[in-house]
Amino acid sequence: MASRKLALVFLLLCIMVVILSPWADAPSPSTPIVPVPSGEDLATAKPVVAEEISRLTVEVAMEEPEFQALVDQNDEFIAKHPDISVELHRIDPQHAYSTYKQAAQMEELADVILLSNEWVKEFAVSGYLLPADAAFVGKALTEQFDVLIAPLKWNGSYLWGVPRDMDPYVLVWNMDLLHGWLGEDVTLPLTIEQWTALTAKSSELQGAFSWLTIDRNDPLAMLAWLENAVGERSDGLWTDGSKPWEGTPFEQALTLLDQQRAGVKFIDNASEAASTLKAGTTLAAIVPYSLAAPLVAEPRISSDSKLELDHQTWKLPYVWPRGSSFSISSTTEDEDAAYKWIAEMTDAPNQLHNLEERNLLPVYRTLYDNDRRLSNLLPGRNGQTFPNQSPLIMGPDMAARLEKLGGLWRKFTTGVITLDDWKKEWID
Repeated sequence: MASRKLALVFLLLCIMVVILSPWADAPSPSTPIVPVPSGEDLATAKPVVAEEISRLTVEVAMEEPEFQALVDQNDEFIAKHPDISVELHRIDPQHAYSTYKQAAQMEELADVILLSNEWVKEFAVSGYLLPADAAFVGKALTEQFDVLIAPLKWNGSYLWGVPRDMDPYVLVWNMDLLHGWLGEDVTLPLTIEQWTALTAKSSELQGAFSWLTIDRNDPLAMLAWLENAVGERSDGLWTDGSKPWEGTPFEQALTLLDQQRAGVKFIDNASEAASTLKAGTTLAAIVPYSLAAPLVAEPRISSDSKLELDHQTWKLPYVWPRGSSFSISSTTEDEDAAYKWIAEMTDAPNQLHNLEERNLLPVYRTLYDNDRRLSNLLPGRNGQTFPNQSPLIMGPDMAARLEKLGGLWRKFTTGVITLDDWKKEWID
């Protein structure tokens, strides 16, 4: 009986083995392993978006050394603003006006251009520019001198340029000759009678020394001498009803220049004036401040002529500042980038750098109060004198007027026209 039970149990076990054996070889189900990002990864994950680059073209009328200084400043800007690409181009200063005008008429003007202040309003009225107000950052607008900012205004209170620098003409004297010809007690500025006495002395020396050296290609050089000789502002020559060459001090000064032209050295560029002053062969020269400053500061041996810059002229009510400003083309597609670039190129550090490297005068008032090199430079800056006076004439035709005056001046200095011809052509 017991053996039967054992046999039954054994049989049941065999049956169970047969039934369960197919499952023993079946593959076990696998669970895929999915990597789970950490909480930090989840928080910082962002979609990748290509950064848009603003592309600017900038054209400036500069000589090569000044242009290279701007290139360095632009490199610093690009390093700080990788989202803005700037392509700089230098054009010949002698042909800047015609170059800009032609490009504007063909709608090929660069995004940003550097203009003489007297040109800005004409370009704005012609529709070639955008207002530049947004480029004045912080207190930049309140820092500007009236002589620089007034010509840039048009169509209400809009500004069409941002001043970068100024480089007015100054008179540099050979003090040894001046004292020898007019005495040790002579003071500056001279009267027209003293100028007449100097021309007579120059004639006596039969051309050994010129009594004046002046640029024949820039009418502003002529206006600078007229202002110095007569002690009056010359920006009113074009005012309504003005007859500047009939019985006026300006006529007297121009007549002196005409009659004593044999003793004048007419030059084609300012560097010639520097050479003449160093050689001691001219009594006085009208030169830009950027050239005069290093010239008078240059160490000299005892036998060299003593050169002195006449700051008294800058006490006149008006002096042509020969300022330049950045303006924005109306065809630009990167207006905001242009504002940003101009704001940084005209900020205080860059203005001081331009002063240090190129002797170009800053356009911010406070720099003249806070910088030792500038604190005594403009003695009349807090009064009703240069550079706090706006020009009397600042319409859109100022560029054309100066261009006509430049043509007259060149013909006058080369003897093509007489003083009477000058008066007739001025009226015409």
